[in-house]
Amino acid sequence: MSVVQLITRTMPFFISRIVVYAIFGVISLLFLGLMIGLGVLFARWFEFASMGFVLMIIASFFAVLAILRFIERYFLYMVKVGHIAVVTELLRKGNVPEGKGQIEYGKDQVIANFGSANVAFVLDKIIYAAVRQIQRWMMRIGNFLNFIPGAKNIIGILSKVMEVSLRYVDEAILSYIMLKKSEAAESEVAAGEEAEKGEEGASEKGEINVWKAACDGVVLYAQSWKKVIMTAGGIVAFIYILNFVLFIGSVIPLMGIARMMAPNAGVEAVFGYFALVGAYIITAMVKRAIVDPIAMIAMVRTYQLNIQDMEPKMDLQQKLLKVSSKFRQLFNKSKTETTNTEAAQADPGVSTT
Repeated sequence: MSVVQLITRTMPFFISRIVVYAIFGVISLLFLGLMIGLGVLFARWFEFASMGFVLMIIASFFAVLAILRFIERYFLYMVKVGHIAVVTELLRKGNVPEGKGQIEYGKDQVIANFGSANVAFVLDKIIYAAVRQIQRWMMRIGNFLNFIPGAKNIIGILSKVMEVSLRYVDEAILSYIMLKKSEAAESEVAAGEEAEKGEEGASEKGEINVWKAACDGVVLYAQSWKKVIMTAGGIVAFIYILNFVLFIGSVIPLMGIARMMAPNAGVEAVFGYFALVGAYIITAMVKRAIVDPIAMIAMVRTYQLNIQDMEPKMDLQQKLLKVSSKFRQLFNKSKTETTNTEAAQADPGVSTT
C-alpha cells in the first residue's frame, strides 16, 4: 500500500488533528494579539514599561508553547499512536475491522498493545532517547572517514537528516511493537482453535513483551538505517521546503495587514513582530496537523518494508548495549518484565506490577 493510499485511508486522523490545531492556532493568535494590545497601551501610559512589554510578549509566546505541549501530551498523543496502529494494520492486512470508527479502533489497539497511553508515552520517550544516542554513535564512527575529501560535509548532512527524522523513527519502532503484538495475538487464537479441534502440533505463542519488542525494533533500525535514511532525507527536504513556503506565504500578507493598520512607525514595528509570530504559529500548526502524520506514514511504511524477514542480530545488540544507556534501560526493563511474567505463570498469585 502506497503512502498516498495510507493517507487517504486514514483521513479521519488528519481531520481530527486539523480541527484541534486550527482551534488552538486561532486561540493562540487571539491571545497573543490581546497581549500585544495590552503591551502597547501600557507602553503609551507608562514610558518605562517598554521593557515590561517585551518581557510580557516573550512570556506569552512561551506560555502558548507550553499549552501546546500539554495538549499534545494529554489530548493528541492517543490520536497519534492510534494513527500508527491503524497504519500498521493497513500495511499488514490491507484493511481494519469494520463496524468501528478508525479513531476508536486505534485507541482500542493502543490499550490492547500497551495497557494505557501512559505506558506507550514512557516507552516512546525511551526509544527516542536510545535511537538518538545510537545515531550519534553512528556519526562518530563516520568521523573516521574525515580523511576523504568532502566526507565531513556528507557526514554533516547525514547527521542533520537523522536528527530531524528522529521523531518519526521512534514512531516506526512503536509500529513494530504493534505488529509483533498483533501477530502474536493471531497466533494464540489459531493455536487455541487447533487445540479445541484436538489437532496435533498446536502450539501456543507466548505473550509478546513490549519492552523486548522495543529492543528488537531498535536493533532492526540500526541494521537497516542505511536504507531508511533515503526516506528520512526525503522527509527532511519535504519538511523544510513546506515550512519555508508556509512561512513566506503567511508572513507577507500579515506584514501587509500590519503596515495598513499601524498609525505610526513604532506601532508598525510591534505589529510586524506580531506578524512574524503569527506566521510561525500558522506554519507550526500546519506542520503538526498535516506534515507530521504524512512523515510518520512514510517512515513507518519504509521501516516495515525494510525489516521484513529480518531478525535482530545479537552481536549488534551487544554493541548497542555498550554505546547507549537508554538502550540498556530498555533491555533491562525487558528482562524484568520477562522474569515477572514467568513468575506469574508459575504462580498465578504473583503480581507483575
